[in-house]
Amino acid sequence: MIIIYTMDNSPDCEKVKDSFLGKMSGFEERNISHNEQYKKELIGKGGKQQVPFMVDTMANVMMYDTDDILDYLNEGVF
Repeated sequence: MIIIYTMDNSPDCEKVKDSFLGKMSGFEERNISHNEQYKKELIGKGGKQQVPFMVDTMANVMMYDTDDILDYLNEGVF
């Protein structure tokens, strides 16, 4: 499963979400703007409160950088 941590009004988050919507249907968005638990999860997994943050639970891959996330998506690794 792919999990994308996002927040409101973030152009980078929108860019990642739009790319995922265009290429795959199965991902879960966790918006930290609306949920303190998601914010705690994000910090626990990645160590900082930075979005977008992607978690591929099947491959045990986690990453912050928007371009890296888009490259990962385009490679079709998952």
